[in-house]
Amino acid sequence: MPHFDLFFKTEELRRRLEPHLRLIPPFFEFTVRTGTPEVRYFDQKDPMWKGFPFPVPDRTVYVFDDAIPARALGGGMQNRASIRVTREDRDDEALILRIWHEILHAVGQPADDMAKRAGEWQNMSERVMWAAWQSLSRPVDVPFWHRKFYEWLTERAAAGAGGR
Repeated sequence: MPHFDLFFKTEELRRRLEPHLRLIPPFFEFTVRTGTPEVRYFDQKDPMWKGFPFPVPDRTVYVFDDAIPARALGGGMQNRASIRVTREDRDDEALILRIWHEILHAVGQPADDMAKRAGEWQNMSERVMWAAWQSLSRPVDVPFWHRKFYEWLTERAAAGAGGR
């Protein structure tokens, strides 16, 4: 089971999101802290990542709310992840899914490949529902499908399956 030090930049963020961490399966364990871990910054010339803080210590996750010039909302790799909470983020479940998504990346899982891997993670009834959902021109980028996909990726990680 991967264990992460999960830093919330502010006590306000911690109070808001910590109660919802139970939505992430217990395969992932957390020591929850308030504050900022040692961070580094990605390529300062890349508008996607400019000013985006990323934790340096192994097995560290950082949730922050700074106004930064970067467009990225999250990043995860090599047992580390960083998640940005914007002023517009009102849905706490969606934020927990964002954290889960980046932690999956941190442990080498292809969390961006939900549609591409639909045939691997869906059972027959979910495939029918997925097709019907799309036939109604509904976006599949919703919490219902993300939860199902992330559950599958978590099971995959637990079984020791590698990344992409």
